[in-house]
Amino acid sequence: MKRIISILLFSLLWFGSNAQLNTERILAIGRNALYFDDYVLSIQYFNQVIKIKPYLAEPYMYRAIAKINLGDFNGAVQDAGETILRNPFISQAYYVRGFAEVRLKLYQEAISDFTKSYEFSPENTNMLLYRMDANMQVENYQSALADLETYQRTEPKKNMLYERGMIQLAMQDTVAAEQSFLQNISRDSISSNSWSALGLLKMMQENNDDAYRYYSRAIKQKSSFSGDYINRGILNVQRNNYREALSDYDYAIKLAANSELAYYNRALLRVVVGDRNNALADLEKVMQLQPDNFDAVYRKALLEIDLGMYKNAIADFDTIIKQYQYFLPAYYGIADAYDGLQNRKEAFRYRKIAFDMDKNKDEIQKNQKKIDGEVKMAQTSPESKTNKSRELFNRFSAQNSSNDKSETKYTDQTRGNVQDRFVDVMNEKNFVLTYYAKPEELKRTNLYSPIIDDYNKKHILPTDLKITNAEIPLTTEFINEHFERINSISSKIENDDESADLYFYRALEFYLIQDFNSAIEDLNHALVLRSDFALALFCRANIRNKLIDYNNNNLDENTTKKTTKENRLDAEMLMRDYDHVITLQPAFSFAYFNKANILCTLGDFKSAISHYTKAIECDADFAEAYFNRGLTYLFIGENERGLADLSKAGELGMYQAYNLLKRFGQ
Repeated sequence: MKRIISILLFSLLWFGSNAQLNTERILAIGRNALYFDDYVLSIQYFNQVIKIKPYLAEPYMYRAIAKINLGDFNGAVQDAGETILRNPFISQAYYVRGFAEVRLKLYQEAISDFTKSYEFSPENTNMLLYRMDANMQVENYQSALADLETYQRTEPKKNMLYERGMIQLAMQDTVAAEQSFLQNISRDSISSNSWSALGLLKMMQENNDDAYRYYSRAIKQKSSFSGDYINRGILNVQRNNYREALSDYDYAIKLAANSELAYYNRALLRVVVGDRNNALADLEKVMQLQPDNFDAVYRKALLEIDLGMYKNAIADFDTIIKQYQYFLPAYYGIADAYDGLQNRKEAFRYRKIAFDMDKNKDEIQKNQKKIDGEVKMAQTSPESKTNKSRELFNRFSAQNSSNDKSETKYTDQTRGNVQDRFVDVMNEKNFVLTYYAKPEELKRTNLYSPIIDDYNKKHILPTDLKITNAEIPLTTEFINEHFERINSISSKIENDDESADLYFYRALEFYLIQDFNSAIEDLNHALVLRSDFALALFCRANIRNKLIDYNNNNLDENTTKKTTKENRLDAEMLMRDYDHVITLQPAFSFAYFNKANILCTLGDFKSAISHYTKAIECDADFAEAYFNRGLTYLFIGENERGLADLSKAGELGMYQAYNLLKRFGQ
């Protein structure tokens, strides 16, 4: 009983208590929540540590990371600054502040912070790349190139030819840039990036034939950069290939639904081919996305005159004149619109204004801003793979990647660690028991389970349990509710410590507030009292898996990660729980699925495939099992089976599968 009370005091009193609590434990739970993307909850924990021990530096730094993920970059800069005030030797704090400063476009400040971080941690060579990116933003190209060269000296095996070429292109050294891109292609002809960059380079040089050839090659390599399609569309227009150009613009919009550039260029093309109504719709979309795009306003007004929408045209021309007082075509346009309305007086008045301005055009020319409705080229290039991998806050979960090898041994893009490297889509995550889940309208996976339904019918829990692999973070209101529930359950356990259901209930509450260790303790109690409690076994395995994931990808740079042998021992413990669940409930498909995911991380792909198959035998519509089995087949080179599974997953509503089918089905 004393042990139960001590757990109760720890777990419940940190909110609003002045007692000297175990702040290290609270900080650790906050970091759990942060790692598993429960940012609002993590901030609550860090707030309590700061309230109890305001002199500690770490909670400010972790709170800054949480704020970055919530889009509060100003708050993150402030918290990182508080960290540095308390301990100016934490290199990660400078990085965190620099990261937020980049989002705020405070590039000089970010450069200073990345420099400081690198001084304290020279082994962290990625800091050179962060600083390189910031230097590029402020056009310090020589400094960016120096950072790249330093990085390459320390990391000679890393291919940075694409990044080098982009810096050289920014420096207008087109000869050197072209050489870098060609060298990169000789090493990696499958990647679309360098082909795309060469297309941009040739387009800037007005060598349109080579530009078209390079963009076509980038697109052949399945480029996902909308600018490649926009620019090839422009080149197709110049070749009078209007149908191909329209197809390129359509695909650019499919890739980037909010690309005002794609809509704008498509509108201009539609005007050329006489599709004026759809051109008008495209220009309206441009103005919705970019209200100050006066090129689009002008083109829209001209179209409205053609379509007899004179009042709309007048309103658009007025908008232009308010911003561009001396733009003569707008006055002539309004005059034409008033002519359309048979208002000759107003038409004459606006033409007179334009005529008087034209007489003083030499003086006015100095003040006139240009609106010309020209075709606009996409100037940026696709983000490099290196740059994408440098996001501190976008981490892979441990169940989707191996700790032993960070790079694939395969050069063929259809082999190796396809889940992480080749596509943005990764293995579907483990299924867990919770009260909250994101609705999935498309997927047809059967989330009904008799064992869960039977337990819900007992009405032990305040809310029905759900099974999901799409958990949602808690809001502040829900967080407080779960802490109150823990208080209430703990009082009941004081009076009845022989109830397995009460321990299970409290374990679920601890799990939701990311206190995994307390949750496992309660599940251990529940299983001592009821050894055949299948749902408790399933939960304990899931939580242990999350702890392994967290330990393998710990945010604390001073923490020693577990060895592969230790990870395997931990994995064996949770495997025993899954096996016990399967023995008790042989039709519980989610236990097979989760075990298969663990087997994948251990490199036992054939056993993983066997367990995915068992899950599918239990539920023929298990979309996630088809998807993960398909990826696993592709991983071991059995492409035909992998593609068949991905096709089935797509049929069952997993749209990600179609992206993979398109890439692997060539």
